[in-house]
Amino acid sequence: MFQQPTSRRDFLRQSTIATSAATLFGSSLLCPLDSAQAAGVDRSINVETPSDVRQLEVLFDSAQYTAFPHVVRLDGDELLMAFRQAPRQKQVRHTHPRSVITVIRSYDLAETWDIENAAQLAAGGGQEFAPIYLGDGVVGGLLAMHEVVPVKESKRTGVPHIHKHEYPCRNIGGFWCWSENSGLTWPLQKSVLFAPRLQTCSTAIKLDSGTLLAPCYGSNNKDITGISSNVLYRSDDNGRTWSSPTVMAQGTQSTRDYYEPVVLEVGNGHLLAMHRIGRSQDGRNGLFWQNESLDGGKTWTKPVETNISSGACPRLLKLSDGRILLTYGRRYKPFGLYARLSEDGGRSWSDVSWLLRAAPSSNQGYSSSVEIQPGQVFTACYAQNKDGVTGITGTFWSVPPR
Repeated sequence: MFQQPTSRRDFLRQSTIATSAATLFGSSLLCPLDSAQAAGVDRSINVETPSDVRQLEVLFDSAQYTAFPHVVRLDGDELLMAFRQAPRQKQVRHTHPRSVITVIRSYDLAETWDIENAAQLAAGGGQEFAPIYLGDGVVGGLLAMHEVVPVKESKRTGVPHIHKHEYPCRNIGGFWCWSENSGLTWPLQKSVLFAPRLQTCSTAIKLDSGTLLAPCYGSNNKDITGISSNVLYRSDDNGRTWSSPTVMAQGTQSTRDYYEPVVLEVGNGHLLAMHRIGRSQDGRNGLFWQNESLDGGKTWTKPVETNISSGACPRLLKLSDGRILLTYGRRYKPFGLYARLSEDGGRSWSDVSWLLRAAPSSNQGYSSSVEIQPGQVFTACYAQNKDGVTGITGTFWSVPPR
């Protein structure tokens, strides 16, 4: 029987050791607490089910804890999916010396997956890998990487044993990795540590201008209980070199922590960012916040609260009809994988929450989608099955018409 897992938020709060506030984060985006927000959170949800829903179990391995999928379309009908795998244990952990990133592919738009010929990268501490296809067989990706050792070796290696339910680990940071053969191999020399001691979660995006943007998050304090903020790095040479970070949403002790950002280009230089919230001083936890940039991510508006309850990370996709799709796991009852739509560039979201897949517990919620045909979407997520095994799910569904 699995024990209640340590939340990823609590784990990261206790394990992320970042550079000092003086060198990484400024004070220009401090968010004052609005006392009017202190009212209780309305967790009600207006649920409908979209048409043509079809469920798929991509990979459930009773010996493995499999989670955090990311799926991307390559050329033609080929899809690539990456996710974390580690040995399954009674206590669900976010760290393990045998944690790896597994990469599989489909040649028929997600109907079947070639698991037998899976590739792997980031042995010994790969936490999450989010790929992006850059064309001509080049696949890049953001890798969240830890250094993990056995408990008995903590003293000898100098890797701290911070959390009693985790292995001794050190947060190395965010890497940019790339493959030049459609993700079939991932040479070690084709990787760049661009965000030391910070974490990646969602994929990078490529602007119409050609610039790559990589969202990251982490503590702006050397203390392991420091406040987490969301930042953005940029690259103009396909990830070989990266800028210093720009703050998108700065956490403070008097307001809240920001985690796991996702960024989407709505139009030319117009960006939408959505943020997972951790500790909130006014008790309004589990809601997404969002803000925008009108200059390609160089400056950002003040983050504002949405009415969308999740407790996990947001994921955004611009559909072929111009609408924005938000998918997320809801870790409040009713549990499940949900979708919301925006017709105005993310300024407002549909009142309806479209249920893509019900879940038996809160141990789920990291999703990723591709539009395989206009109006037809495949969404990957992770969840537990009826036997308590955690694995990768797939949902085919039709986007509701305007």
